[in-house]
Amino acid sequence: MEAAGGDPGALAYQRQHPAPNRLPDAVRAAVAAVATAHPHWSGPAVWEQVEAQGVEPLPSLRTVGRWLQAAPGARGTPGRPKPARRFEAPGPLALVHMDTTYGHWLVGDRLAYVIAVLDDYSRAILAARAVAQDSTLNNLGVLEAAVARYGPMAVLYSDNGSVFRTTRHGRSRCHRYREAVLAGEVPTQFARALAELGVVLLPHEPGNARAKGKLERWNRFFQERVVAEGPYPSIAALDTALQEWLGYYNTRHQHRGIGTVPQARLAGSQPRLLPAGARPLVDICALRDTRKVAKDHTIALDGQRYTLPREPNLVAFTVELRIRPGQWVRVWHDDQFIVELPYGAAPPPDTLTLEAVMERILPRLAPKTA
Repeated sequence: MEAAGGDPGALAYQRQHPAPNRLPDAVRAAVAAVATAHPHWSGPAVWEQVEAQGVEPLPSLRTVGRWLQAAPGARGTPGRPKPARRFEAPGPLALVHMDTTYGHWLVGDRLAYVIAVLDDYSRAILAARAVAQDSTLNNLGVLEAAVARYGPMAVLYSDNGSVFRTTRHGRSRCHRYREAVLAGEVPTQFARALAELGVVLLPHEPGNARAKGKLERWNRFFQERVVAEGPYPSIAALDTALQEWLGYYNTRHQHRGIGTVPQARLAGSQPRLLPAGARPLVDICALRDTRKVAKDHTIALDGQRYTLPREPNLVAFTVELRIRPGQWVRVWHDDQFIVELPYGAAPPPDTLTLEAVMERILPRLAPKTA
């Protein structure tokens, strides 16, 4: 104390050697290099990149987070709202989230959409696809991919997008909705498909986007990891990068919320079967329409006439159509599959047109002479 000028702190333990668990400066420099190259990455993202580089000894996720917070110019999150209540589904596919994220991610500042289905319990992405537009058909395609691999889910949680909630009046471009449509009593094509799968559609309240916080956070994660590598030359190139990254995310990404990789929580789950008496999955996840069969055993769809087989005779009967635009039209009647026709195909060459029939029946009259 006398040598220290009377300071009692001089009596405390004075360490003259580095801490035994202190990491080498090279490890901290590697973390700083990754953080500098990707300033918008989160702590777990930086840690995973350092792990992929094979840095030894590997710092813990908490240590990387402390280093990033202590770095000059670190961004804080003051006043960030927290969810009023956190929840988690009791098991795999008990509750899934579905949402679409979009942005100018293509060369030429073109717009692209990514539709994803996330399992609430495991945080695994059941299916995702990069598409050119957020249409009903594309949403049905992503739903079909998820159900084909994992079976129907119990509840699907979504927002109040028009794909889920409203039906446009006929084919008009004018948004003239009936009261029954606005009340949700008339199902959309997507809601109809969920009903056939035995899935409950649960949209959250309007203006409550953070209710799907798990999927919204994945959207940001996807943009940090995949979109940041762009822009991509086409939708196909973006979808290829997305599918490759999904394999890494589901099997290698250590999710902080569950403490393991998402695929680990899906292991051992048995897919549910389709409801008894349901249509095949390809028909359920297609557009549905009805038509009345004409006297010449044809139906009209999108300006094209389709000729049905001669047997069974369905003249004047109403048939059910399952439509994949650009691919096929499948015809059903009374829960019986009738025929599959190419979409937009020309009628068979042996089909008689009205002009041909009249030419055979009516006599050829010679022109009158003057």
